[in-house]
Amino acid sequence: MANSSPSYSFDIRAGTIIHADAISSPGSYLLKVNFGSIIGIRTCLLQAVPYINVESLLEKHVCAIINFPGYKKNIKTLNTILLCMLDSDGHYIPIQPDYCIPNGGSLFS
Repeated sequence: MANSSPSYSFDIRAGTIIHADAISSPGSYLLKVNFGSIIGIRTCLLQAVPYINVESLLEKHVCAIINFPGYKKNIKTLNTILLCMLDSDGHYIPIQPDYCIPNGGSLFS
């Protein structure tokens, strides 16, 4: 039987958080992430992380899907999804490379 679900290839890249703004939802942040000179700076959202503050987010290396179609969140259009895992309390924790990966570095299998 043929698979009728659409296939989609995610482009997952490493980047560095260069700006973070707390937004109206407690523990939520609008982030600007630098993915290097070819991809540039993208905007994404981090939600519901009560023990993370703006200062601790800056200069963090993170992973994100960069080829996601844009979607509206309030008045902002977001085109990047930050990859996170849930901790034991159900809070979102950004996935971070253990080693220094150049901004724009690609995940591959």
